[in-house]
Amino acid sequence: MRILITGFVIFVIWCFISAWLYNDKLLPAMKKPVTVQTIPESQSNEADSLMKLKASMPEILLIYFEFNDTKFKTDLQTDNNIAAFKVWLDKYTGSMLSVTGNTDLVGTTEYNKALGLKRALAVGKYLESKGISSKRIITESQGESNPSADYLTKEGRAKNRRTEISIKMQ
Repeated sequence: MRILITGFVIFVIWCFISAWLYNDKLLPAMKKPVTVQTIPESQSNEADSLMKLKASMPEILLIYFEFNDTKFKTDLQTDNNIAAFKVWLDKYTGSMLSVTGNTDLVGTTEYNKALGLKRALAVGKYLESKGISSKRIITESQGESNPSADYLTKEGRAKNRRTEISIKMQ
């Protein structure tokens, strides 16, 4: 019986303390006005201008190659896309053009890395012939390490034999 009475007394004390905490401490704290921090307009405009800049950037251009080859076929659409990159580079002098060569999985890793670089250099020379300065072109090879499709099908391997041209902002 003593345990029941002690438990009941502790329960009543706990009820009084929790009611006091809720009514005197928590409720007033919840009713206080919340301060809202406003972002200065210049930061917002800066972010908006960066988003507009990224949106106006030319899309990544993909040039595909035949198996174990560094020659590629040019067409009017490719030349128009390259012209868009040239206009961008002329307008934004702090940007560079990234040319990245990729290969399929056939062959050794070292061979594919070298083949990817040869493809990137071939596309770089073509870009130079279209009036883009070699100082504005960064060439690199990812070999087989960055597939865009599967390696199981012939079509998938063909999609991995590519060179990607994109803008790099400085």
